[in-house]
Amino acid sequence: MPSTASRETRQAIPDTPLVLSGRWQVDPQASHARFIAGTLAGVVKTPGRFRSLSGNLVVDQAYAAGVLMIDSSSIDTGNRIRDRHLRSRDFFHVERHPQLRYEVRSIFSQDPGRARIDGELIVADTRTPLPLDVTLHTPTDGLVELACHTEVDRVALGIRGARGMVPRAVDLEVAIALRKASA
Repeated sequence: MPSTASRETRQAIPDTPLVLSGRWQVDPQASHARFIAGTLAGVVKTPGRFRSLSGNLVVDQAYAAGVLMIDSSSIDTGNRIRDRHLRSRDFFHVERHPQLRYEVRSIFSQDPGRARIDGELIVADTRTPLPLDVTLHTPTDGLVELACHTEVDRVALGIRGARGMVPRAVDLEVAIALRKASA
């Protein structure tokens, strides 16, 4: 399993959500990363998802560090030809950039069922700050679900293919199930 983000990225975190304290592993079967991108100059909306993701999170009163890794070759829009094009150098260039990463820098509470995660999204070696407002749900002991919806600028992230055909804004929906890691 990949290691937690380096110690240099850890920052003090005020008002850490107690429900997140501890060491966690992403449950890939219970988690997802989906997107909706416009095509044909934004007229048609194309949904997709990434089939393979993993990661971990460590949170205590002094810091938070973690990483969500997405296998860029696992992109799936339901169209093999489109998916092959998205894997090409026109878009994700998966041979050169096999992962999309989100590195957690800090987490703090907004209210009991919500938190703010500050981190960076790394796509095609381009780092972009991406704060996320997430909802927290604890269906059972040892399981925490985080969910968020956001929009990213694909061109700012280094995904430049199909200029004029695909709008810059892409909607992302991420739901992560975290399972308490054994000590």
